[in-house]
Amino acid sequence: MTHEQREAADWAARMRGDPSDADRRSFDAWRAAPGHAEAYARAVDDWAYSAGTSRQRIEAKARSERNAPGSLRWAVATIAAIGLAIGFAFYLQSRGDTPQIAAGPMLPGQLKLADGSAVTLMDGAWVNPQLSDSERRVILNGGRARFDVAHDPARPFVVVAGGSETVALGTVFEIDLRQAAPRITLIKGAVEVRSRAGGDRLRLAPGQAADVIASGPQLVTAMQSPVPATLLDADELPLGAVLAAANKAGAAPIRLADPALAGLKVTGRFDVTDSRSLARTLAVALDLAASEQGGEIVLTKK
Repeated sequence: MTHEQREAADWAARMRGDPSDADRRSFDAWRAAPGHAEAYARAVDDWAYSAGTSRQRIEAKARSERNAPGSLRWAVATIAAIGLAIGFAFYLQSRGDTPQIAAGPMLPGQLKLADGSAVTLMDGAWVNPQLSDSERRVILNGGRARFDVAHDPARPFVVVAGGSETVALGTVFEIDLRQAAPRITLIKGAVEVRSRAGGDRLRLAPGQAADVIASGPQLVTAMQSPVPATLLDADELPLGAVLAAANKAGAAPIRLADPALAGLKVTGRFDVTDSRSLARTLAVALDLAASEQGGEIVLTKK
């Protein structure tokens, strides 16, 4: 890669993010030099081409057309496309001073999107982010992924996964595409889940999960969950909801002496299977008293 091509690739990466006014002025000055505009156009084309190409998709296409007319020509194009995608990705990763900008399909790992959101890809998942001024849309393909969404009320964050759409503003959730139906699990905040085929939307609360089938999302019960939920992530969750989850999983039930205490807000991560430890933790956090009475734990005002 020549020095001019390297500079062009650098500018192509930087301008796809959120360039500052100073960046734009520097870019305009650089592009005005002879040959730079053409080099930049080629770099943008290379980026767009590699964004629509992944090794798995290319190899699958090659296998399906192995015996078709012109298969040799396709094989040559396959090798060239893989080399281009890997080479361009290697260049971007080798630039320590260039931020990782999510644009086009990405390889598994920890990704930082241009809006500040983080995506953790697992089990072969890859994404195609499409961020605009009005919406942040991400296409999830295969595997499973965890999304830690940066808060931006003006631009909803939408994840399209199989036949499902998950809408969030600022939250943490996971999507699993390894089953017949996409499964969305909310960890923190709030999301709305819907089927792309239509139907009602379902709003999840922290700790809830839903499988999205064609007719709409269906809540997953505790018995359906492959891994029993023992940890509850609460973000301004009412105390009553925390105790309801604990009383389903814990040995000793926890009761409130005053029903008005159920509205107190709770934030943190709790092991809902250990009733006594949970009661002590909540009592300290909310300035309450915890006592055992007749086989149950009672929380009262001090």
